[in-house]
Amino acid sequence: MSKLSEKAFAIMGMCDEHRKPFGITVDPRGGGYAFCWAFKISDAQAKREGYDKTHVHGAVIYDSDFNGCPYCGAKGFYICAKCGKVICYQGQEMVTCPNCGISSGVRAAESVDLSGGGM
Repeated sequence: MSKLSEKAFAIMGMCDEHRKPFGITVDPRGGGYAFCWAFKISDAQAKREGYDKTHVHGAVIYDSDFNGCPYCGAKGFYICAKCGKVICYQGQEMVTCPNCGISSGVRAAESVDLSGGGM
């Protein structure tokens, strides 16, 4: 993994296939946000760590060493339009969020809203 800046933080994601939560280390870079590393973590531990405290808006890039979802290995993600969770994406046209259950089509975005907390 690339060296992280002091501004790095973590957000929560959810595996679509296994329906389990995981964290993603995010580092601000070049006006955007790099997904650097994904790791297994429980919702309770993530809440204790404050991973739900930071809100940012911008473009997402992937660090060259990004490992993807720690459960299914997906390196693509979508953000649920209803609950805002980052969910593994396998390229399908229609998705159903494993967190809130809403079904929708997927569309590309140039920037996203992310939530997380300090590392």
